[in-house]
Amino acid sequence: MGKATTKRRSPRVAVIHNVDFLSRPGEDDAVAPPSMEADEEVAATAEGIASILRDNGMRTFILQVDDSLDGLLARLNDLRITAVFNLVESLGNDSAREPELPILLEKAKIPYTGNSPTALRLAHCKENARRLLTAHGLPVAAGLAVDRVDELTDEVVAPLAFPLFVKPAHTDASIGIDQNSVVRDIDALRARVGWLRQHIKGPVLVEEYLPGREINVAIFPDPFTGVAVPTEIDFSPYPPGYEPIVTYNCKWLPATPEYAAMSHPCADRLPRELYDEVRRLAMAAFLTLGGASYGRVDMRLDKHGRPHIIDVNPNNDLDREAGLAIAARSVGVDYAALVAAIMAGARVKEQHVFATGDPA
Repeated sequence: MGKATTKRRSPRVAVIHNVDFLSRPGEDDAVAPPSMEADEEVAATAEGIASILRDNGMRTFILQVDDSLDGLLARLNDLRITAVFNLVESLGNDSAREPELPILLEKAKIPYTGNSPTALRLAHCKENARRLLTAHGLPVAAGLAVDRVDELTDEVVAPLAFPLFVKPAHTDASIGIDQNSVVRDIDALRARVGWLRQHIKGPVLVEEYLPGREINVAIFPDPFTGVAVPTEIDFSPYPPGYEPIVTYNCKWLPATPEYAAMSHPCADRLPRELYDEVRRLAMAAFLTLGGASYGRVDMRLDKHGRPHIIDVNPNNDLDREAGLAIAARSVGVDYAALVAAIMAGARVKEQHVFATGDPA
């Protein structure tokens, strides 16, 4: 009688993304900051990732969530899901709710890709991230967070040197950033903060504008076993008079002049000492905020050529033409291999602890 054999079961993976943007009221681009293009891309990204996972022999299901996760766990159980590829960026059109899916998966002990609820919370609240990075001795631009225009008294603003860079503290994808984000006097500062507070929830960050080169460091598939790959944003195609900054148009709107900016691998574009320094700072910043999977750390150089951290992005854009994929290709990792490596790192990241509370 021959030996009994056990048939190996294929992994059953749910690729989950949000569709809350479909129920959002129409945007008046002349008044409010646009965001629809950034949101819509996630659906196409989910399709591409699901196709790659199927090619790798996984039973793959695409699930969508809107304003609630009610019933999702039952659906995952019915489908006998063994892991989740998490692409959820918001719920109910609120990006602050991004941690809710990993919290649910932590409680159910279902492995998932991407970063933990704690890391997502900290990175979302950029004013808290600034304080934590500063406490760990990591360089950030001088600045402050405000909730109201009347907080911007002459005395409060005096320690900062114009020009200043103004951005929402609780958005990503460059939402709320345009050519008016660089302000050169206190009247323009107050006007910009007032406009953002009128249209976008949460506090506003006011930071000294860093005039040097902009460098993004991609970290994948995780900061422990992976790599940190710098790329540089090339603003040279911008028309004369345009501020060399990454605006919403730069990322999402092909019909605008800013979309011509390009991300280039910079292994041969930076002095070796600076190249190594931005990699070191990026890894330190990512780990400081609890990063445990893929992400991106954005930096700019000051007028002396010294790098400062301007943003930390766990679970950043996974589109095949986004910066992370460009960085991966520059070191010989194609898009399918990148997706497979991130999938292989799916796990429960908070040791089955149900993460609650806001970051201190």
